Amino acid sequence: MIDEQLGLDTAAAEQTVVSVFRQIVAVLASRSNAAIDDVALFHLANTLFAAFARAGEDGLTTEQIKAACAAFPDELVKDRLSVLKGLGAIQPAFDKPYQREYRASFTSYVSMLFVQRMLARGGQSELHQLLTMEKIRLEGGESTAEEALEVVVGITTALRLLVAELVALTVSGTVENLRERAPLLWNAKSLIDQASAVHEILLQFWPALSRKCGELRSAIAAYEDASTNASARLMAAAGTSRALNLLPPEMWKRFANRASVDELAAVLVDQVFDAPSPWHDVADLAEAVACTSRTTTNRPTPPRSPVPDNKEQPYQEWKDAEAERLAAIAEEALSGEDSVAVEHLLSDIGWVTARRLLSDLTAASNNDRLPYRLTWTGPVQVRAGSVPSWLTWGVFERVRRPA
Repeated sequence: MIDEQLGLDTAAAEQTVVSVFRQIVAVLASRSNAAIDDVALFHLANTLFAAFARAGEDGLTTEQIKAACAAFPDELVKDRLSVLKGLGAIQPAFDKPYQREYRASFTSYVSMLFVQRMLARGGQSELHQLLTMEKIRLEGGESTAEEALEVVVGITTALRLLVAELVALTVSGTVENLRERAPLLWNAKSLIDQASAVHEILLQFWPALSRKCGELRSAIAAYEDASTNASARLMAAAGTSRALNLLPPEMWKRFANRASVDELAAVLVDQVFDAPSPWHDVADLAEAVACTSRTTTNRPTPPRSPVPDNKEQPYQEWKDAEAERLAAIAEEALSGEDSVAVEHLLSDIGWVTARRLLSDLTAASNNDRLPYRLTWTGPVQVRAGSVPSWLTWGVFERVRRPA
């Protein structure tokens, strides 16, 4: 079942890669079925470029290319080579007739790195870089009014498309689809600040673009609302601990290194982290939890008549009966001795039985009317594969209670 689930997860991840890749190359495609539809083709291209990089300026022959891609089917390699040669990603190494060596295009490999980053970040990082470069260019004072108009229209269009996708995923999409596009929410505040800075520069140097700048302000505000609503849905669906995934790991590492103890504690005070997988069987844990006594709030006992109702056991007698039951269990555990180690009591009796015995001994120790005490000392010892799998050194002993 686990292998099947891993296979489904892998297939879903690969399908996501292909889907995003098709969106990236859509503007360059000549036909709707021109983009790759198998993630293996993407891996094959990566293997090819790595082989060409190792070969250096000498290049690779067709036979060497096939040997480097031996992990892929021959027909797949042959078809892929034909496509890459036709588009110029693989070119003749030397300008001579009947040459056999080929070299890979630097431009094609850089574009593949760009695609890989787009697959991981969803395009938001590229939008960050675009805003940074446009801000530097506009601040230099060398841009024309036509270039400024092109900048404001391009940024507004990008933000509107980003907002439309986030709103659709938040309102009508599934949580799984929204989680796959979570990189669109990373560093949203920084993106808003960058876009606002570009807006201020445009409005300062080109007042005639005030109407277009107004559209940009609306797009920025819409993105802020859309990212907030999308993050709220992810938090509600995934829980507090999963909400940490909305931030990139680099940001958490940087904050953990620079923050003081108080600042870090303030961030983590309301976080709930998953516990590690237990060594106990799930059925045993469920039964142990089901047998746990339910705690009640400390409320004052309402006044009652000292005369018991018909067929009702008086409260004092009920307390005495419970104390007698706990005392019998305690004496059986002590077996005539004044004290006994908890380790000997819980060893080799099964988790469920040990859980019940420990609960009864704790109740006997907490009962002020019973002469027993359960004390714990020393560190916790983890014993994988044993019952119990964790152990704290303790002693259950008979004591004299003050009258």
